[in-house]
Amino acid sequence: MTTRSLYAARSLVRAAHPRPAELPSSRFAPALSPRPRAFSASHLAREAPQATDGEKALKSKLEEKLQGAKVDVQDVSGGCGSFYAISVEHEAFKGLTMIKQHRLVNDLLKDDIKDMHGLQLKTKAP
Repeated sequence: MTTRSLYAARSLVRAAHPRPAELPSSRFAPALSPRPRAFSASHLAREAPQATDGEKALKSKLEEKLQGAKVDVQDVSGGCGSFYAISVEHEAFKGLTMIKQHRLVNDLLKDDIKDMHGLQLKTKAP
């Protein structure tokens, strides 16, 4: 099939199935939304959720073994401790490839990783 015939086929399909008038014609057009709700500051007063025991244990282990590291640990499994997102920034990562950085963290957490279903790891040097 030639390019010209592909364009012709596409225009036939569009003619047979026109877009409803209420839908935006471009993917960059603003999405239609219901009437905006009144502003409420109640969401601002909520406290951040407490860290789970698993998050605290992983964070303290990494901070203990990587002195001066910026560590962020989140249980993204819904609280059951089977999947964590971990971000680590440390001087020891300077000059190392990402794979070597991840291996270093994986070696520190190898006993904990055995009990996990998944791990999202982000590492970087300052």
